[in-house]
Amino acid sequence: MKIIRLQIPGNFLEYVGFAELFQELEFVEILNAFQYDQTHFFALQKIRFKANKTINLNDFINQHFKPQSFQLLSKFENEIICIMNQNRTSGFFPIVDSGPWAFLFPIHISHEFILLNLISQEEYLTQLYKILDSFTQNYKIISMVDLDKIDQYDDSIWKSAIPYPKFTKRQIDIATYAARNGFFRSPKEISAKRIANHFQISETAVNNHLKRARNTAMEYFFGSF
Repeated sequence: MKIIRLQIPGNFLEYVGFAELFQELEFVEILNAFQYDQTHFFALQKIRFKANKTINLNDFINQHFKPQSFQLLSKFENEIICIMNQNRTSGFFPIVDSGPWAFLFPIHISHEFILLNLISQEEYLTQLYKILDSFTQNYKIISMVDLDKIDQYDDSIWKSAIPYPKFTKRQIDIATYAARNGFFRSPKEISAKRIANHFQISETAVNNHLKRARNTAMEYFFGSF
């Protein structure tokens, strides 16, 4: 199984009918999708409008995105984070709709380029490249990582494969152990002291690592707001 990071030129948007949208936008970043199929898309999205543009938000969203539902979560200056539920009979992304592969979020879309990550079995990559070639031959494969060997790659390669908050390895280790053992549940199922004993560090160090990891995650997803 492979994780492929692709950069596709922005003229691809003409094929899916979204080129006009980016006359008013700097980018759309699809942070996560709660449901995706060929015609239905329910997702958490960050949208940045071009500076110095006066836009009626509800009118713009209804006209250009045509959502079944729209929930604004936060707004700061020319950026919003929202949840949208969209239907589109012609489909959203012909690449994903055309083969046995799937998105890994987030996806970054701008007028200049689309940056996305796909997960696929290796035997389907030739089929994927043929489909990409049918739209444009100017795409770039930024990185390709073997999923079953991901632990062997250093942080720089991992982060080039999947957009990811800039956690330290220690933060990842401690936060992963804490989450899997119920530290973030209410009530807690494991204490900071037990985590500290597991890693043979102080309880204060555990709390500091978890606090910094939480702050890093919040700044990554919501820091612009």
